[in-house]
Amino acid sequence: MKRLALGLSLLAAATPAAAVETLYLQGPLGLQRLSVNLQELSSPEALWSGSSDLAELNRATDGRLGRSLQTLLTTPLPLPVQLGLDNPMARQVEMLVQSLVEPSERQWQLPVVQAGASLPWLRQAAASGEPLTLLTLLRVLPGDELTIRLDRALPALRKMTSQNAALDQQLLAQTPLPAAPAAELARGPRAVVRRVVVLANGLELTVVRPVGAPELPTVLISHGLWDAPLSFLGWAEHLASHGAVVVLPRHSGSDTRQQTSMLAGRSEPPKPEEFLRRPAELKAVLDALEAGQIPGAAGAPARDVVLIGHSWGATSTLQLAGARSVEDPLWQACQQANHPSRNPSWVLQCGVLPAAQPESLRDARLARVVAVSPPQGLVFAGGLSDLAIPVLLVSGSRDLVVPAQPEAIEPFARYSQGAHRLVVARDGTHFNLPSASGGNGGSLRALLLAWVKGEPIGPDAPVADPAGLALFQLR
Repeated sequence: MKRLALGLSLLAAATPAAAVETLYLQGPLGLQRLSVNLQELSSPEALWSGSSDLAELNRATDGRLGRSLQTLLTTPLPLPVQLGLDNPMARQVEMLVQSLVEPSERQWQLPVVQAGASLPWLRQAAASGEPLTLLTLLRVLPGDELTIRLDRALPALRKMTSQNAALDQQLLAQTPLPAAPAAELARGPRAVVRRVVVLANGLELTVVRPVGAPELPTVLISHGLWDAPLSFLGWAEHLASHGAVVVLPRHSGSDTRQQTSMLAGRSEPPKPEEFLRRPAELKAVLDALEAGQIPGAAGAPARDVVLIGHSWGATSTLQLAGARSVEDPLWQACQQANHPSRNPSWVLQCGVLPAAQPESLRDARLARVVAVSPPQGLVFAGGLSDLAIPVLLVSGSRDLVVPAQPEAIEPFARYSQGAHRLVVARDGTHFNLPSASGGNGGSLRALLLAWVKGEPIGPDAPVADPAGLALFQLR
């Protein structure tokens, strides 16, 4: 393992002399290595017509092997960017890559990388414009041969597949939530205006509001890592058309602009302290709202606010609902690439742990919160019982970035007793639950509207979009 770690560090400093052409797949139980040409992995059809060892075995299994391998190679990696080696999040990515990719023997004699140097192959892969997957990463790694350790990858893939299958069976045994009334699914009767403002402290806000006096609680929406308010304007416009003033802060330390700057080498990756800065920015928005200092938000109630977050924004949402980062024995598992509880969201969660503080960040100005696909099982391992504000937890059954079973269903069992609700969207992914501007507000629009209004969410709650993803209340 030390040799492997050294090898990947050496690879990080190298300028690729030749593109990888041949991969070797090391199977479980010491099975003989299989060769495959990298081009054969570009599609199931290419593998089917190929001439490598793997192509022949794929044909012998009627394509089953190829479909499994495609899932492994084309699943988006949880951190699609160039990172510094001294960054906690980068070390998690490096550890994952180390556990799967092994260079050939003749590739070890390369210059030693210095601590804190960048990972140029990650930057190069991200610059391609394609989603960063193991396959796109393999295309830019140096050398002409690499080994993919399927004996290490397949157990995790089997576990995720098993969890998805179990969740599918659970959903099949339940009745989905009924369709919402047409009026709740349709755009509301209020005209909507939108503006971007900057507070005195430099915090940029997008304000979406109805024309005239608001009729619903004020809503805050917090975006995820390397995202922006733009991705959630569909939610905001739907809620505003029904009478809510919606404020969407831009978390500049980890938004799309920061990602672009980082990829260009002009800034560093988000530091662990962003874990505390994001909730502080949400509190600053509440302060400004209370002081009447948000242009365009006149008349918006400053109390009984509803906070909605997606991904890292949902983690921040849980912080303001009272979840605490209490040190837990599970935190030590961040140093174990093959820990049985590890899932892709641990890249972020392990990366922010150095900044975690046990104090509660609960904000009494909030009435209810919505957490959509939050990484939470690790960072709040000991502090979910402290949730003091009703939480609507939403997850997608096909979320491969923040999987539903370990990051929604299991953590929800540790929530404090109260009015919390867990809803799973069948076939929901990490990226198809939000809604940008121009659409109808997405499959969650009636559910979010009901929660903002304070309506009860139960097994018979009519909140689903009959033309969208089916919704199931699990608890």
